[in-house]
Amino acid sequence: MNQLIEQTNELLTTMSNDLEQWYSRSEFCTDEQYIKDRMEGITYHFEEGRNFIKLLKSEESQYDGSLRSGVVGFIVKKSPQAIDNKTNEPFNVGDMLMAAGYNAPSTNFARGNVLTGYSQANVRWTGIQ
Repeated sequence: MNQLIEQTNELLTTMSNDLEQWYSRSEFCTDEQYIKDRMEGITYHFEEGRNFIKLLKSEESQYDGSLRSGVVGFIVKKSPQAIDNKTNEPFNVGDMLMAAGYNAPSTNFARGNVLTGYSQANVRWTGIQ
C-alpha cells in the first residue's frame, strides 16, 4: 500500500510539472516569475476511498480566495467488479482511470498502471487521458 501511495504522489508531481511546462510555453511567459505566479495556489492531491484513490487538482481563486477543485483521475486501490474492455480481465491495483464524474471513474479501460509503468502521453496537467 505504501508503494501505491508513493507512486500516486509521483504521478501528481508529473501532472504539476506538466502544468509548469504548459505555462512556460505560453505566449505571455516572459520569465520564471510568471510561472511562479500562475502556480501559486494550485495543488494536486488525493483522497482515499474504499476501492479507488481520487486524484484532485485544487486552485485558490486569485480574486476572492475561494478554493475550487476538480477530479483529474482515479487509481484502483482495490480491484472492483468492473472488467477492462481491452484485456477482458478485472482491473489491477494501481490501474489509472479517467474520471467519468466527480465521484466515479470511467471503467472502460485502464490508461496505465502507476506500479508497472505508464505512458507520459496519458498523463497531462488536465488529468489522466
